[in-house]
Amino acid sequence: MQTFYLPTQVITGLGCFAQLGKAAVRYGQRALLVCDKRLAQQTDVVQRASALLSAEEVTLTVYDDVAREPELPIVAEGIRRANDADAQVVIGIGGGSAMDTAKAIAGLCLLPGSLLEYHEGRKLEGPGIPLITVPTTAGTGAEVTKNAVLINPETRVKRSIRDDRWFARVALVDAEMTLSMPPAVTASTGSDALCQAIESYTSIGAGPLSDALAMRAMSLIGGSLQTAYERGDDLGAREAMSMGSLMAGMAMAMARVGGVHGMAHPLGSHYAIPHGVICGLLLPYTMGYSLPAATAKYADVARLLGVDTAGLTMEQAAGRAVEAVRNLVTCIGVPMHLRAFGVTEDALGPIIDESLTQSSLHHNPRKLGAEDVRAILLAAL
Repeated sequence: MQTFYLPTQVITGLGCFAQLGKAAVRYGQRALLVCDKRLAQQTDVVQRASALLSAEEVTLTVYDDVAREPELPIVAEGIRRANDADAQVVIGIGGGSAMDTAKAIAGLCLLPGSLLEYHEGRKLEGPGIPLITVPTTAGTGAEVTKNAVLINPETRVKRSIRDDRWFARVALVDAEMTLSMPPAVTASTGSDALCQAIESYTSIGAGPLSDALAMRAMSLIGGSLQTAYERGDDLGAREAMSMGSLMAGMAMAMARVGGVHGMAHPLGSHYAIPHGVICGLLLPYTMGYSLPAATAKYADVARLLGVDTAGLTMEQAAGRAVEAVRNLVTCIGVPMHLRAFGVTEDALGPIIDESLTQSSLHHNPRKLGAEDVRAILLAAL
């Protein structure tokens, strides 16, 4: 049995950010806007949001301390700010870190336990307050997922808190909001979106509905990522990436992702590697290792990424999918070896141990134990 559950109202189209005020006022008159300092200080996004909310008589409090990774102290301070402002709705604007931070603030601000307790597995006792998401990158899919990936900075452990009540009430996906992304961010977030699409398609939890979304996501991302990286002002490429990322997020929310994400979380937290970069780096190695378990689906991946597979066997086409992914992420500047980030063979033990605790690892099409994870990481060194 499979269930598709996506309670989020998704609003798309160029300029749809203008609907922010009307979306927020449905849930109350006091809003907490969560973003990072770059967005607050170097763009006009917060000013535009403030004007849209003010037009609907919604009082705004801005919390702009989001970091590159959503760490527990930042979320805890956001919860305090939300409660001090008596916020009735939280608005997360930015990339995955901002939206995950906002998701955790909205989901936990009314609950009795400590943030650390929930991060370590305490059951959520009830709902939080409504959340609205506005992505300014095209990659994480966090605008339509029910989980927040948070880091404990003391232990460097990265864990996901997930609950059906954490889906955003409204997601405003406006490609114009992504035009300011620099090439490096475009590459990182785009690699993440590509990985989510491929891993959700080949996940053991995949089904017809998630497959349809993942397949369209792969086609859109494969046809637009390099253009968005090389010509950031190409609105057509930006819109295709926004839609591809959105669909990959929807597919991931239903089917889950696989081995890449299981290994990416500990590697990213211990070596401060951007999440999308580590996903792009590991993706061809993990695909290559998993080919025997999902050959037909990887052959589909090749076709969806634009590879001419006419005359090839299924096994040959599946191999071309790995080549296509490696070529694409290389073209957008993603390193192909972990040693570029200081990872050594001697340091793999803790990474392997932490990977095995990640739920994503267990949705990989080929079952991955400790020696399998070691083999993939050694190949990627």
